[in-house]
Amino acid sequence: MNVTPSTTSSDPTTSAPVSNSPGNDASSIRNEFMTLMIAQIQNQDPTNPMDANEYVSQLAQFSQVESLEHMRANQAVSMVMMENLAIVQSAQLVGKTAMVPATELELDDVVVDGKVYLANAVEDLSIDIKDEHGDVVHTLELGPQEPGDIAFAIDPEALGLPAGEYSIEANMTADDVTETADTFIAATIEKVHFVSASGVMMAELGNGLGTVSVLEISEVS
Repeated sequence: MNVTPSTTSSDPTTSAPVSNSPGNDASSIRNEFMTLMIAQIQNQDPTNPMDANEYVSQLAQFSQVESLEHMRANQAVSMVMMENLAIVQSAQLVGKTAMVPATELELDDVVVDGKVYLANAVEDLSIDIKDEHGDVVHTLELGPQEPGDIAFAIDPEALGLPAGEYSIEANMTADDVTETADTFIAATIEKVHFVSASGVMMAELGNGLGTVSVLEISEVS
């Protein structure tokens, strides 16, 4: 099982400087504010003292800033907790089979499953298998199909396809019009990792499908 976060954890034996904690930052800001306010009171013009409402207004503004600082600190803690929870949950995906949108894959001696999504019924459906040069080396004839997911399998040994890189193209015909359809390939989830910058969990798949967002996975089995 291989699950890795995209950031490196800190050494638990190394203590962070005390001044870096949110509580100490807020306390420092509070002390500086009170020092400035006392100095302002002590140095005001006795003949023209400041209006008490100004003090109240300044205290209110400081309270708002302090509240925002606490909210920011709490949000940071919540984000770390959510990231750790996502990493733990993602461990359950490793080793499972995921179906993702794909047109390119690698074949060896293992049968690769896939599906074609059809929004409407078609009179004929076929899947061209092309080699790395773009030449069609085999065509899977699936015939008339109703709307929905249409499963197919590529058996390299049965089709006489050597190991290598291939691509597929699904062609559907309806009312004498031929168009391409969306194809999906199944592969084993070999590794997952969390990208902190985008907040997206990524999955590394077999069969040459590379790394995809878990949001692109249409089904897991």
